[in-house]
Amino acid sequence: MAQGRGNLPHFGDAQTADVVLLLIPLEGAALPPIHVHSKALCRSEFFEARLSERWAVDDRRPVELTLDKCKNPETYSRCIQLMYVPDRVKHSSFAGVQDALNILEVAAELLFHDCVNACMGFLESIPWTNENENAIRSCLSSLHIQVTPDLASRLNSAQNLPDCKPVEIMKELLGELLSLVTNGAPSKARDITERVLLANVQPSASPAFAAVNEVALFKELQNNLDALKSQLRKFASFFSWSSHQLFIASSALRWLLEELFALQIGDVAIKMFSEEQDLAQLMISRIYQNPFTETLFCILVRMLQALQSGEVVIPRSIRVAFITTWLPVVAKLSNDSEEISRDDGLQLKLEEGLRAVVGTLAIADQEEIFKIWIGTCLKCRRAYPDLSTTFDSWCDKLRQAQKEKDLQRGTSDTDETPGGLAFILTESSPSVSCSKSLDASPS
Repeated sequence: MAQGRGNLPHFGDAQTADVVLLLIPLEGAALPPIHVHSKALCRSEFFEARLSERWAVDDRRPVELTLDKCKNPETYSRCIQLMYVPDRVKHSSFAGVQDALNILEVAAELLFHDCVNACMGFLESIPWTNENENAIRSCLSSLHIQVTPDLASRLNSAQNLPDCKPVEIMKELLGELLSLVTNGAPSKARDITERVLLANVQPSASPAFAAVNEVALFKELQNNLDALKSQLRKFASFFSWSSHQLFIASSALRWLLEELFALQIGDVAIKMFSEEQDLAQLMISRIYQNPFTETLFCILVRMLQALQSGEVVIPRSIRVAFITTWLPVVAKLSNDSEEISRDDGLQLKLEEGLRAVVGTLAIADQEEIFKIWIGTCLKCRRAYPDLSTTFDSWCDKLRQAQKEKDLQRGTSDTDETPGGLAFILTESSPSVSCSKSLDASPS
């Protein structure tokens, strides 16, 4: 590093030096005087101004300059040596990220612009650890310098890159990743996608990235539902359908739902399913050997468990719509499909979830549910799902409600029967049980 630059003399050559530089540290002993040359020092605007001031009043040589309060005199000495080094090889003088940052701070102070640019060029072109990147950001934020476009681009510095749109970039990237995963990409793609989704909702990330997650996931969820329903329509009409494509769509659907729950936005997925009359009808259009029945039951169990545990909180109206949409489907598939009837564990979980969620509803809402239950479940040989304990509790509440009304009126008129209970006790025809009951064509 002590070699001369072009026709510059050597750094530290006392015989030709016309400047003697003293570096005084903040604390501790000063370094020995450094013999340098004004031609090299004038590459720094700071030194050029200092020398002009001194020579304006005294043109004797060598001139003595003092830099006091040097944080690290060794770094100042190294920075001054770089004034003798050609710009094209200056990068070879840096030992690493921290070394370049140390010199950058001094070069910025001395207004040594060629060295500042060399430091930033070096930093931009080498690999970083997370600690390196944090140190670079911290250093640059403390210096009043213009960051080079390449380094600003790598740091994604918005103020230096007005055309940079991180949200749009993430939206496009996440869409591609989700499409890969939902179309059966290897597990590595799934792992990477899950990490991106999780990182987007960390406190350190912008809230806009959490919104990107939500939009991308629900778009992909809808796409998979559409693909699934397309295959189920072909299956229901005995048309050529692809078991492979249906398997991929089913697997992707379950994964997407798990990601939504993990990111605490599963409530919108449950709302979507509460409105899926089309899928519900397709499921009972051809029950025998329906390839999606087990996956559907697993999805419903997951949603019911989320509601049961409080993992997801949704309005009462959506809970009612969810139960009234899928209770008839569950009853029809369970009672008419031999394959699913053998999976007692899955059916017990589904039954338990249905009982728990129905139990969270108001008396009037439960009346609607139990009309469906009597009309679609009790008439079947297996009478599945068994909601009898929740039904008994509802009847008790009706009796208690009427008792309280009697007491309020100061009478004990036991001949009056509540309207809802009278319907349940006297209604015997399944055909008038509920408008939301779904009828299946023969399988």
